[in-house]
Amino acid sequence: MGLVSVAIATLAMYGIVGGSQTVQADEQSSMNSQVTSVSDSSEKTETEKAVVPTPISEDASSVSENEIMDAAQSVSGLQSSSTESTLSEDSSPSSSNSSSTEEESSKPSPTPSQSETTPKTEETNTAPQTRAARSRRSVTEALSQISDFKVTVTTKDGTTMSSGDEKTLSNQEIAFEQIHMKFTLTQDGTLKAGTKIRIPVKLVNNAYRAYYSNLGSGTEEPINGVGTIKFEHSDPNNLAYVITLNNQFEGQKIVEITQKAATIGKFTAKSSYENIVLEINGNTFTFKPQPRTFEKAQAPFAVYNSASSDKADSIKLGTSTGDANYYNNLLSSDGKNPGQTGIPQGDIISIYRIKPDNGSKIISIKPDPKRYTSTLAISEDGKYLVKGDTPSSISIKSDPDNKLIDLPANSTNDTLLKALKQAGKNSSVVIDNGDGTYTVAINLGKMIGEGATTYHEIWPTDDYAQMGDKYQEINRTEEVNKKVSAILKDASVIQGTGHSTRITFADSSIKNTITNESRSYSYNVDDNGNVTKLKEETISAATTPSNARAEGQKKITIHYVDTTGKEIETQDYQFGFPAGGSVPKSPDYKATPKTIAGYTLVTTQNPITSISGKQLTTSQSIAFENNDQDFYYVYAVNKSNAKVTYIDDTDGNKVLETKELTGDYNTTDSYRTTETIKKYTDQNYELVKDEYPPTGVKYNDKLQTFEVHLKHKTKTETQKRTVKETIRYVYENGTEAKPTYVATLDFTRTATTDLVTNVTTGDWTAENGTSFVAVTSPTIKGYTPDLAEVPAVDNITANSYNIEKTVVYKANPASAKVTYIDDTTGETLETKNLNGRYGRTDPYRTAETIKTYTDRNYELVSDGYPATGVTYNENLQTFEVHLRHKMDLVEDRRTVYETIKYVYEDNTEAADTTVQILDFVRLIKKDLVTNKIVRKYSWIPSTRTFPEVVSPKVDGYTPDKATVAAVEQITGDSADIEETVTYKADKQKVTYTIIDDTAQKTLKDKEVLTSGGSDTPLSASAREKYDLMVNAYLAQGYELVSKDQLPAKFDLDSSHDQNVVVHLKHGITDIQESKDVNLTVRYHGAGDQTPEDKVQTATWTRTVTKDKITGTEVSATAWTSDKANYDAVPSPVIPGYSVDIETVPSEAVTQENIVKDVHYTANPVTPDKPTPPVVPSVSDKPAPPTLTVVQTPPTKLAPAKEKFLPSTGDVQDGSTFTMLTGIGLLLSALGLVGRCKKED
Repeated sequence: MGLVSVAIATLAMYGIVGGSQTVQADEQSSMNSQVTSVSDSSEKTETEKAVVPTPISEDASSVSENEIMDAAQSVSGLQSSSTESTLSEDSSPSSSNSSSTEEESSKPSPTPSQSETTPKTEETNTAPQTRAARSRRSVTEALSQISDFKVTVTTKDGTTMSSGDEKTLSNQEIAFEQIHMKFTLTQDGTLKAGTKIRIPVKLVNNAYRAYYSNLGSGTEEPINGVGTIKFEHSDPNNLAYVITLNNQFEGQKIVEITQKAATIGKFTAKSSYENIVLEINGNTFTFKPQPRTFEKAQAPFAVYNSASSDKADSIKLGTSTGDANYYNNLLSSDGKNPGQTGIPQGDIISIYRIKPDNGSKIISIKPDPKRYTSTLAISEDGKYLVKGDTPSSISIKSDPDNKLIDLPANSTNDTLLKALKQAGKNSSVVIDNGDGTYTVAINLGKMIGEGATTYHEIWPTDDYAQMGDKYQEINRTEEVNKKVSAILKDASVIQGTGHSTRITFADSSIKNTITNESRSYSYNVDDNGNVTKLKEETISAATTPSNARAEGQKKITIHYVDTTGKEIETQDYQFGFPAGGSVPKSPDYKATPKTIAGYTLVTTQNPITSISGKQLTTSQSIAFENNDQDFYYVYAVNKSNAKVTYIDDTDGNKVLETKELTGDYNTTDSYRTTETIKKYTDQNYELVKDEYPPTGVKYNDKLQTFEVHLKHKTKTETQKRTVKETIRYVYENGTEAKPTYVATLDFTRTATTDLVTNVTTGDWTAENGTSFVAVTSPTIKGYTPDLAEVPAVDNITANSYNIEKTVVYKANPASAKVTYIDDTTGETLETKNLNGRYGRTDPYRTAETIKTYTDRNYELVSDGYPATGVTYNENLQTFEVHLRHKMDLVEDRRTVYETIKYVYEDNTEAADTTVQILDFVRLIKKDLVTNKIVRKYSWIPSTRTFPEVVSPKVDGYTPDKATVAAVEQITGDSADIEETVTYKADKQKVTYTIIDDTAQKTLKDKEVLTSGGSDTPLSASAREKYDLMVNAYLAQGYELVSKDQLPAKFDLDSSHDQNVVVHLKHGITDIQESKDVNLTVRYHGAGDQTPEDKVQTATWTRTVTKDKITGTEVSATAWTSDKANYDAVPSPVIPGYSVDIETVPSEAVTQENIVKDVHYTANPVTPDKPTPPVVPSVSDKPAPPTLTVVQTPPTKLAPAKEKFLPSTGDVQDGSTFTMLTGIGLLLSALGLVGRCKKED
């Protein structure tokens, strides 16, 4: 791909070139929208062609690119510019793909909520409202209010499509030139000013967030004599063209609307394998895309700058970056090696030197608050980026808001680069150089290295690949997405990172231009201040006026200026026709003051001499005159505030002082922090950070706060300290038992003294540790210390106290222990603890305790305790007495049962239960202490077998088990066996047949109605199904001839199904038809005195009988007329004229229209002197009067409300004119011969 193509693909990504796939969602696109209201049927044709002026009110405020911009395709040609989608404003994926504008998909999409502060108005919908729509607004359902609705769509290639048409696309996009709607709006008695009427719109399989720019301007356009119309897209699930009525609407209007699409307007297929479908009020237009291909995207690092217009009053400057190769290397190496792809190590800074054309007055330049990037279109295996798929834009919310740096006019590039490098990423410069040129610059920050934005920062949940996958046509597995997300987590965000700045002009009715004398520059500035120029190029752009002036229209312009006459907001204007022209006068223009941030409307007269026109102070209706008119609202600048807080970082962020500042909006305060900072540095403070702008604060419409952080200065010195531990060893009488123990710990530190508070601090450093070790007390035979060990003491600091301990030695006590042990279980039965002093004999004996156990069936095994008692020594002496359980042999018998039950499905008995038994015997050994069995000997016999049992036969039923199998290896330990054999009734079916007796054909033949077991009743649901099926045919227009009753139960014969038959015939209906025919007498030749045409009407009627099923005519009565003859029509007498037919005679009524012409001739003027008569020749004799009759076909059948005018036709009956050629030529000149047909 060439460099030009690379640049276009990149800039299209951010909505800053024409035809791009990204657009500001809430800004009005540059487009034309013409709305024509054709007057009601009672008005003259001449007034039906009146052009209604279209008011233009451009919003000069810019909406953040990051909040609403569509998905960028790949930079450097990485991804196709034909696909895109968006993320929601909070950077959560939310498809712009709503349920009514996108294909239904498992990949979710966001739905914007409507503000609860929106005033509620009455609204009428031409289609049923959804429940969600009804919950938001009061809706008046009036489907009859819009009729004769027609709509066409014209695409950019000139194709005009009608309802139902399908167009095959060359790619995945379709852009419109315009949408044209024509319909009749009728008052039904419920409509009033403020009522809203909705023309519903649905859009399916669209991935383009700015789809609305393909459907309407987003502004309210006037409809003459009706109100306004606007395409409403705030709720993607409830799209509609909304007509808001005003107090001019009454009766009936024929409305024509042409909505021209923006140059950036289009639809893009979300799935290239499904059609894009647009539906407007039930009229469907289908667009078939070409399947996408997903080639690998490859390109090194690049920066792109551009200027483009998407609104009539503004141009956007955009800077973006991208590097496909970085991601390809990163993904293919599992995140280990992104390679060297030319990514600079410093901050990327772009500078624009802007020169607008003469007459292009700039009123504001506003950088977006956030940078943005895009999701990544990654291959199915997660190894590289692809072209042609659908990434989505995302705001970098982790950024601080854009920081605007004030610099003097005509600052050099070096000055700009230094200031922006110091300010950091997402900082900007906007300078009015005062000579008609402007300077704009943006720091995008680092793309790689320390300080670069990572994907974890913009997506802390670390599932970036999963989120991006929702917007791709490619579907990756969860395993691949998890791996990609893990790779991206700490990766730099380069692809699609960008920023834009909006330039707003005063006049949106003209072509505003940034000339090709403008230049853009991009640089890399590293942390050492080294500057590398990356590129330099010429830029230019122009706006497109949003409305063109028709011939004869005049302009009303509304200016918004401050008290000095400077324009502070984009002008509003409207074109219209003044009174007295050939085109009807346009409605008055309603001028309304705006709410402008930082300004207050001046409501008293305060004329500005430098501004031409008249000052307005309130809303005012303005009539169009024969010349252009200018008006202006004056706004006084508001006072604004700022606050500078001086903070002591050392003292817990204590506020030292606060400076309150006040000034005019958009002015810079002269206050500087230098003097106050010096006051504190003189008190031994040091400056940490000064957030206040070095050139002073520029006031806006909010309170701005700044902090100046200071810390205390300090001085240092070295200090030493020793901590001692002393342990003394003594007997109970206080005499020394062992020599005293002494240990020491030494500490040193560098002491820091706070020169503000004079407080000294500093961490001590241990020279030989920070713990005293544990010290074991010395052993003295026959004595025990009260502390066997003086424990270790940890965390000793230089501030710890000295430690002193005393250990006291006491004479030792003596002990013995007798344990009684159960040898059978190995458990200790009990323990006797004995205490005394060394050398003495204890009186305790074991005999009494042993007897208590032998009385409970224990036997003594051994007694280790001395018979004369234990004598104590210095050790603990232990003794054991062992006992065991007495045992006995007993006989054990056991019977094992097998029980077989035979039941029906309802669990009732089908046959007698079968029971089989097996007997076993054995010996067991029993413990007489626990009374438990300690051994079980083998069963006799060792195993036995239950034989096989054949299931008994039950007529009409089949068992689920033909036999119960034999069970072998049964022992005395086996559990009893229970078996159940279930008998099931045979399966039966009921079918039905439907016969059309009229057509003599079978509609359904032995279709299964229901099934069930033999001899069981049919369910109520089966009977209901039978009735519903018959009723469904009756609802189609059939009539019931006969209907078999369903059987009460299923029969017992499974070889034949039970069948019921229904006979139907076609229903018929009578329709009344009528048509009108006319006799028209037309008068000619009497100039202004010529009488109006006289028309008589006759009505023919008949009755037609039609088949309800086929719609064909069965029979029809003859046509009959409400009269047999038209009345004779006497010709009116006009003084000075003679008539060729004094009375048009009565005519019989036929089924054709009849036209008769009557001609008047001026009587000759009598001269002053009589002229001798001239004897006429034979050819001079007057011809007899001629009666001209024109017959035309009768008007077509039409609804009762539709009116028709008869056509004159082309065939004349009666005699032809036989007058002289000169008289014939005269009559032709008077327009009495060969008149044109009157239009219907």
